[in-house]
Amino acid sequence: MNIVLFGLKSSGKTTIGKKLAEKLGRAFIDTDRLIEETYQMNRHKKLPVCQIYQEVGSVTFRALEYEVIQSLQDVQNSVITVGGGAMLPYENVEALKKNSHLIYLIFDREPLKKRVLAEDPLPVFLDPTNPEASFDKMYDERGDQFKKIHAIEINITSMTDKEIIDTICKSVKDGK
Repeated sequence: MNIVLFGLKSSGKTTIGKKLAEKLGRAFIDTDRLIEETYQMNRHKKLPVCQIYQEVGSVTFRALEYEVIQSLQDVQNSVITVGGGAMLPYENVEALKKNSHLIYLIFDREPLKKRVLAEDPLPVFLDPTNPEASFDKMYDERGDQFKKIHAIEINITSMTDKEIIDTICKSVKDGK
């Protein structure tokens, strides 16, 4: 079984994913990196995932994300991190759920907002004229959708990386 980490942007998925994979001796797969590689192969242009989103738009980006997630169907015993919006489409959740433990890394609103709003440039999903309100809206909408996935939920806001990794390992082992 794979372990899939998901949550909001900047919640620490990639950092935790790499450390978890190292601890467990598993491969680490970041779907954002796979999207960048796929885009580079198809368009012969190297861009970070945020610029790909800006360049191709939401619909094309989500289709590329779907393609990448579908390509992971035969992957086993890996730690996989997915972008903040990857778990919104039902098809992506179903595809990942087949051979993975899904772990929702929850990060409290205010400290996460502070972290996201400090990014320069601001993430493309935020309204530059009212970034705080658009963050709050996204936080609520995605949080509600993520809870419907019925994944293992871990609030990592005040935990150390080691505590997070230990909690994930125990949760997966216990099947919770």
